[in-house]
Amino acid sequence: MNPEIKQRFNEFLTTKLNAEQQKAVQHQDGALLVIAGAGSGKTRVITARIAHLILNAGVSPRAIVALTFTNKAAKEMQERITHFLGKHVELPFIGTFHSYCLRLLKKNQELLDYPFFSILDDDDQQKLLSGIINRAALQKEVTAKNLSYQISHIKNHATDTEHINMLYAVNPRLQALYAAYEQEKKASKCLDFDDLLLQGLKLFTHHADFKSQTQDTVRHILVDEYQDTNVVQHELLKQMARDARTFSIDSICVVGDEDQSIYSWRGATIANIINFKKDFPDAVSIKIEQNYRSVQSILDIANSVITHNKQRNPKVLWSEKKGHDRIRRITCMSEYQEGDLIAQFASVASKTQKLSSIAVLYRTHFQSRAIEEALIRSSIPYKIIGGVQFYDRKEIKDLLAYLRLVVNPFDRASFFRVISVPPRGLGLKFEELFYEYWHNETFLHFHDVAKKLIETMQVMGSKKTALEEFCHVFEGCAPTDKPTHALDHIISKLGYIGYLKETYEPEDAQSRIENVKELLNAMKHFESSGIGTIEQFLDEVALMQEKMNKKDENHDALLLMTLHAAKGLEFDTVILTGLEEGLLPSSRSMAQEDTLEEERRLFYVGITRARERLLITHSRYRYAYRNMTDQIPSRFLDEIPDHLTFIENASYWKTPEMRIALSKWLGNNQAPAENHIMTFGTPKSSNNTYLKPATHISKPEIPEQTMQQTKIRKFRLQQPVEHEKFGIGLVEEIEVKGTGVTYLTVKFKTGKKKLDSQFLKSL
Repeated sequence: MNPEIKQRFNEFLTTKLNAEQQKAVQHQDGALLVIAGAGSGKTRVITARIAHLILNAGVSPRAIVALTFTNKAAKEMQERITHFLGKHVELPFIGTFHSYCLRLLKKNQELLDYPFFSILDDDDQQKLLSGIINRAALQKEVTAKNLSYQISHIKNHATDTEHINMLYAVNPRLQALYAAYEQEKKASKCLDFDDLLLQGLKLFTHHADFKSQTQDTVRHILVDEYQDTNVVQHELLKQMARDARTFSIDSICVVGDEDQSIYSWRGATIANIINFKKDFPDAVSIKIEQNYRSVQSILDIANSVITHNKQRNPKVLWSEKKGHDRIRRITCMSEYQEGDLIAQFASVASKTQKLSSIAVLYRTHFQSRAIEEALIRSSIPYKIIGGVQFYDRKEIKDLLAYLRLVVNPFDRASFFRVISVPPRGLGLKFEELFYEYWHNETFLHFHDVAKKLIETMQVMGSKKTALEEFCHVFEGCAPTDKPTHALDHIISKLGYIGYLKETYEPEDAQSRIENVKELLNAMKHFESSGIGTIEQFLDEVALMQEKMNKKDENHDALLLMTLHAAKGLEFDTVILTGLEEGLLPSSRSMAQEDTLEEERRLFYVGITRARERLLITHSRYRYAYRNMTDQIPSRFLDEIPDHLTFIENASYWKTPEMRIALSKWLGNNQAPAENHIMTFGTPKSSNNTYLKPATHISKPEIPEQTMQQTKIRKFRLQQPVEHEKFGIGLVEEIEVKGTGVTYLTVKFKTGKKKLDSQFLKSL
């Protein structure tokens, strides 16, 4: 090896790594657990350790295996090691668990139960499963996608055939389908992705010579993101490194952070990293707590929140980066004001920083809808990372296509989009027949074409029944109907929620169902703003989509994503939205301590994405299933000591007030678009965590007529108001009589009431 390369690396080792990082890199033999906190440079540590083994310990690259979870992460590691070692130098194996196991299986085909020549991708797997389901006449009970999820879930939690059979025993029908699936694969000489891990593990557990030879060759194992390993991957590592309970190789180094374990729904188990020392009793543990990403005040919040978890290795993140007044926690009246606040923040912040340096994070996809609409209204460009814009999501486009057919039964694009959604067994030949007939009869709408095909007996039997059922979906719907009424009717007739549950994996299905419910919430909001027909609603959606489609794709844009999608990323500013019970933590997580702890880890991951500023928002009220509900602030907010953040109530802020407050926080001192009296003050000192309303504002003399007009105008659509008897509601209509009396139609939980405004308190 070139002496200059070695010298340059050792200079890097002593000058660019802190003391704990150096210990992790230079640790010699045995098992090593590196607890690397968020932003602490774990990838730098693991790649430097590989370079150290090769350059300073004289280890052959062929004796090193480094495992990670994504091809992207593996590529980044390869690039860093190439930077250390120089080009044209042999690299060790660096790749995913699946790619390493595939390599072992390809080299040792003679040891397998049956030879294989190809790997089933998702589409191939589902085609195979569809055939099995059809032959068993179980199409109405299970879908190929759902069955593939069930099979994968069991394989990720089992380490051998006996264990798999035990898990299947609780569901004999599933066991029979699984057995047929395995037989089909064997006949086709194929494996699926989960088989790669299980068969790789089987090589070690059933072939002593293979295990011994592999351990003689591979002397050093490194694993990145160890908190994300599942049961099979953990067992595989034990078999690679141990012989019975004896450590059999030179070193195994696992790097991870249990505080960032957020993928249990994928099969990951936090127990692997928590119990590492039980499986490797002599393991040395090194904590890397210095953070190079965030200012200390943000880390203080993260540290405070995560200490409430019991399943963790205690650590305290710290940073040399200091900063004053970097965190805000703001209460909004509703998700619509929350969206407006985010839009105004983006507008103000864009004067001094790129929008792409700001990320808006939320727990689940449906939350993006109100935020997107606010950004569109304010002409703020945005991108959704790891997802699609709300009105472009498949389930939303499907339901909007049904509504478009109500308004325009000549809409061919919408018809062919949904004629097989949900599946009706009509097939491509039917669609070709329907299209050809319609093409020749351009003055007919789809009802007429369907009727003609049935009358001329070109469509018969089950296809006739399916076509008639499709047409029946639209009975009782008219373009002038309320959007919520029409969509309720269509969803019910289609059994659309059941279709989503049967078609998609549970986590995916739940997300899509939440999107459908959010569409109904959006419709309700539009209806209360005077958009009362299907046609008007579709026009509004079309205008929004047109506005977004015109944006420059290369333009700087605000980033929107779920908390899960943000893992591994970092931003100058992070906006964490929807910190409310039922959202974060999610309603499905609150029954069990382990799932609640994962939600807290998700919040922790969100906090630690921020470099310079953190804005946390929550709403007092939120539309849920078309009703306004009181929202309880997330319990996680109570875990942040008051002295660590400024807490503001923006419930009564108008746009100018938002801009003044946000400009002042960001140091822009940007004046609002119009003169406006500020109704809040600034903290007297850094120890005062609340920005309190001004206690005294001098008022000029106001003529009586102007005072009366101001009184009339103090109410607005969608404004929360309170009645002594009926409680809190939202203003849906405002009617001003010639006498100056204002009547409000308010939606309370008990129903709609029309009341004189003098009996209502503005909130």
